[in-house]
Amino acid sequence: MSASTGIGGLVVGMAMLAVFVIFVGTLDARLATHLDVTEPGEPPPQMSFVDANVDTNGLVDISITTNGSGYVAGDQILDGTTVVGSVTEVDASGGLVAVSVAMEGNRDFTSSPTLTISSVGGSTGAVSAVLGSVVHANVTNLGSTVVPLNEVWAFLDGENVERVPDLIVAEPIGNNLYSGETMWVMWLEGSTTAWERLALSVGETTVVTELV
Repeated sequence: MSASTGIGGLVVGMAMLAVFVIFVGTLDARLATHLDVTEPGEPPPQMSFVDANVDTNGLVDISITTNGSGYVAGDQILDGTTVVGSVTEVDASGGLVAVSVAMEGNRDFTSSPTLTISSVGGSTGAVSAVLGSVVHANVTNLGSTVVPLNEVWAFLDGENVERVPDLIVAEPIGNNLYSGETMWVMWLEGSTTAWERLALSVGETTVVTELV
């Protein structure tokens, strides 16, 4: 009699344990569902173009046509009185080795400009303008999600593709575009193509604008 009572108690105990396990599992599932509802993941990025335009005859580069001598790094390259670049490297005799384009020099030209070098000791050196398409755009982060710039891709007419950090991002200075910030991007594309559309894509978000 005592043996059957013990077995019966064991069976009842195991049944109650099984019910308890099912109850705990159901509670965990309901808790997980509740957390999914009350603590969702970050919303997708929301970006919007403020403006965007393309200059088909912008100054995208400066080439050295004659090295000359007597120049120093820092000598300015001018279009009339406007600084459009500078000398960045010279050889042992002061000959031109490398030059850079200044940001303020990337504007539209009606014809190829004649560039000069402002230098105290330099002579006989010459540089020339390389013109091409320059795209400018201002983009605002309208959402609450921080947008890492290294995850943003830029497209021109859906065919020319670059990561945004590989372009010139003048502002903000940093690796992220925070909520409410506006980013100025300049793309020195190089060809003379009159691009029509610029698109930016990050994650599941893509925004497109017409270039004027």
